[in-house]
Amino acid sequence: MYFKGFTLIELVVVIVILGILAATAAPKFINLNADAQTATLQGVMAAMQGAAARVYSKSLVKGNQNIADGTITHTDGELAITYGYPKADIVEWQRLIGLDAANFKYLLLAGTVTIYLADATRPSNITDACLVYYAKPTAAGSAPSFILNECV
Repeated sequence: MYFKGFTLIELVVVIVILGILAATAAPKFINLNADAQTATLQGVMAAMQGAAARVYSKSLVKGNQNIADGTITHTDGELAITYGYPKADIVEWQRLIGLDAANFKYLLLAGTVTIYLADATRPSNITDACLVYYAKPTAAGSAPSFILNECV
């Protein structure tokens, strides 16, 4: 009488194969949080770029896109601009994009407006991970910089 089933060697081989698969797949699943945070900050950067484009178009209409200190009319009053784009000022950016204070924090770092996730560690430098920052233009005809440092 023979029993149909698996031998011990077959079971060990299957366990080893499953272990190898788990070891290669687990790091990918663990890193999904950083990918999600980076994607969120990509959305913030896109909102900032869109807001800056709107401000620049209003500045073009007003004709003050070539001066260092100007203003445009925004929905809730005058908005300070430099060379047609928003100044690197936290209050002005809060007015422009209105991010939820429970989820995002603003910070001035090295002359830039820096936005990071509220549950992340506060950055101390614009080269830190998991943030997006805006650097105003430095001359007439130049564009501002929008930089995203990916989360790790």
